[in-house]
Amino acid sequence: MNIKKILPLAVALVSVNAFGAGFYVAGEVTHSNDTLGTAHAEHALTQAGATGVAASASGSSNQWRLQLGYRFNRHFAVEGGYIDFGRANYSATYAGGTANGTVKAGGVDLAALGFLPLTKRFSVFGKAGLVAARVTDDLSASPPAGAAASHTATTAVRPLLGVGATYRVSRTVDLRADFDHASNLGKSGKTDALTSNMLSLGVAYKF
Repeated sequence: MNIKKILPLAVALVSVNAFGAGFYVAGEVTHSNDTLGTAHAEHALTQAGATGVAASASGSSNQWRLQLGYRFNRHFAVEGGYIDFGRANYSATYAGGTANGTVKAGGVDLAALGFLPLTKRFSVFGKAGLVAARVTDDLSASPPAGAAASHTATTAVRPLLGVGATYRVSRTVDLRADFDHASNLGKSGKTDALTSNMLSLGVAYKF
């Protein structure tokens, strides 16, 4: 057996393993802080006869996300999966009545991650990709603008940006934290637009 031929291959295999190359799955619990535009709902209420509309919207909820990825080396990975962005609630008052609504968003994402190792165990990363989110918009209204009540669903493809960090617990397990931002989840003329800032905490398992 020629040691000189085997040694470079052995070094390459050890390097790949040290860099964490291979498939992984990441499961995380999330907390989203969502903001919601109100222009679509206000227009629907006004068109239905409401006057003096005063509206507000906010959202904060806990969800989950699941990602499947491939780590090429210590600096680069690609992953995709499902993200639940949660919901934002809408409320309005107008002359003689009230309205309430909910906008929810969730969908599949695909992103590239760039890692910067700071120690043997701890790395930070940046993330950029796309999310195809299913957005549902429900609005209920009392007279005199009851005709504004509606249920609408649409799909919006939007940029997904994020940062995060990982801490290697073992050869196969990393602790992971992400912060993601997605804006304008919705479609003009069909739904109001949801913007989500989401913090995620979980575990990544390397195959």
